Amino acid sequence: MRTLTLALMLALSGCGGGGSTSTSTPIPPPIPSGSIEREISPLTIDPRVDTATEPHVAITPATNVSAAHRLFVFLPGTQGIPDYYRLVLRSGAARGYHALGLNYPNSEAVGVTCALRSSDCFWDVRYEVLTGSDSSPLVEVGEADAITTRLAKAIAYLHQNHPDEGWDQFLSGGLVDWSKIVVGGHSQGGGHAGVMSKLHAMAGACYFSSPADWSVIDQAPASWTARTNLTPTERQYGFGNVHDTLVKYDELIQIWAAIGLTAFGAPVSVDSTDSFGGTHLLTTAVPGNGDSDLLSPEHGSTVLDLATPMTADGQPVFDPVWAYMCFR
Repeated sequence: MRTLTLALMLALSGCGGGGSTSTSTPIPPPIPSGSIEREISPLTIDPRVDTATEPHVAITPATNVSAAHRLFVFLPGTQGIPDYYRLVLRSGAARGYHALGLNYPNSEAVGVTCALRSSDCFWDVRYEVLTGSDSSPLVEVGEADAITTRLAKAIAYLHQNHPDEGWDQFLSGGLVDWSKIVVGGHSQGGGHAGVMSKLHAMAGACYFSSPADWSVIDQAPASWTARTNLTPTERQYGFGNVHDTLVKYDELIQIWAAIGLTAFGAPVSVDSTDSFGGTHLLTTAVPGNGDSDLLSPEHGSTVLDLATPMTADGQPVFDPVWAYMCFR
């Protein structure tokens, strides 16, 4: 009964907490000094796009910051858009990363789409969202709307229109140079990041309240989590709230184990130490911020602007955690 209740909660919440209609979103800290932050419509980049048309958010780091020569790509949770995750994008830019919050088709939670279906459903759905191939009858995502296409075209557009800002270093022969990409994602977005780690040898991957792909039929992590990692597990990190009511921690830790992240030590609570001891699994029990239209502020607390805790001087409490996971 609990898993069916969870599926219902996911359906109601969007499994990402990003679909809040609140007007009380806190004002993010200032853009890192000297960096350049832009919103770019997917339609401006590619007129073939026909869904998820809210803007991408791109940040070019300041020239006086040591260049990381890495691109941090962030994928929002279900019904979320990049505008909801500016804090983590700015965290990367402040450390010399180019940063791109990528909008993509995410109107329904993958966990809802695949509820009570075979474990392979999760891979098939995510593969279509990522590539635009017709791998699942449960979604319809064409090549122009797929994450990989949108990413390559966004990078090319930024280079064409801002040729002195270094965006071209993330392309090779017109394709994404995955060796220079660190992908992060919240909830549904973290699941896509996990599948990308199976498909591409990337510079890194960081998962926030995710991946959440739990097979109700098997009572086990979705089958894709055990596939071979092309992005080595030593470059992958997870961060979750133990009180998350949408992605249960006892399931999340099994998903992380299936990916291989428990090989680097037991989970460490960031609430009690700022020295993480080399672990790749981080947790918090801190209540999330957020108003009543967030069904689970704890689900968003790890990275969502509206829900993540802030210091008294307006800085994200988890900024050092994000740096440890994503910006090494």
